[in-house]
Amino acid sequence: MQDISNVAAVLLAAGGSSRLGVPKQLLTDHDGVPLVARVAAQLLAAGCVPVVVVTGASAEGVADALIGMEVTLVHNAAWTTGMGTSIARGVGALAVVPNNERVGGVLIAACDMPEVGAAHFGELIRASRHGSMRVASAYMSPLSVYNSAMMYGIPAIFPKRDWPALALLTGDRGGRALLAETGTFSVPSSQCTFDLDTPDDVAAWRAMPNT
Repeated sequence: MQDISNVAAVLLAAGGSSRLGVPKQLLTDHDGVPLVARVAAQLLAAGCVPVVVVTGASAEGVADALIGMEVTLVHNAAWTTGMGTSIARGVGALAVVPNNERVGGVLIAACDMPEVGAAHFGELIRASRHGSMRVASAYMSPLSVYNSAMMYGIPAIFPKRDWPALALLTGDRGGRALLAETGTFSVPSSQCTFDLDTPDDVAAWRAMPNT
């Protein structure tokens, strides 16, 4: 029997970016690389195999941005109902990928955290013992001026025992309930506090050097 060694990845790229007004998946960095392609490349660089990208809004544009990359595209027809269905769709797709018996866990990531990269993904993978342990990113709440509590969220790794619960997610329910359970490890990251939700967020990102 082979030892489980791979960590798969599900990259959430289905949202409609209603607050932003343009598809955040297709925003380009200073090198002209769309965010969805940038994050997919970072997941691959961290050693994730396979990488499943869940599309929804702007599906054709996302597919075009990923041409030539070693990723698997799956479409979430129910993307308007929330992130939970995209997680369920992506995790469900892992059941039929080749050599899935070699996959120990899944790293769930999003396109809208431009400061998070392969280094943090690698830390999560190592902390999870290559997918066998549940591991969340830990960071201070953006409202920490008023509330000093730590938040635990994605990017996060879920072992195979969590997949049935993830496959049942609906609406806006993500994996936070699982991440809140006893036995979840965490990797601190200040990079996770910044995401792209509004035009002001994008302007702040554009003003950062080397992004």
